Amino acid sequence: MSLTPEMKARRAQEILIDDVFLEVVENAKSSLVAQWSLTELNDMTTRESLYHQCRGLDEVLRHLRTLINDWTVDKKRKKKMRT
Repeated sequence: MSLTPEMKARRAQEILIDDVFLEVVENAKSSLVAQWSLTELNDMTTRESLYHQCRGLDEVLRHLRTLINDWTVDKKRKKKMRT
């Protein structure tokens, strides 16, 4: 079954306000930053990997917010067209 944009946006909102999800993301980010701070300056491979993992988490959050924002804009646009 394919989800509608509204269903996706509502699910994304549920995820973004879920305390367990937010805690997991925050703990993961904190762990990555801690690991990064303990690396040697010349260990570029590890440092870049940790950086990209952190950016990946940010990207997941951004995509969830985008689902919500896109649906909100679409809903407002449809409402405006009806009036």
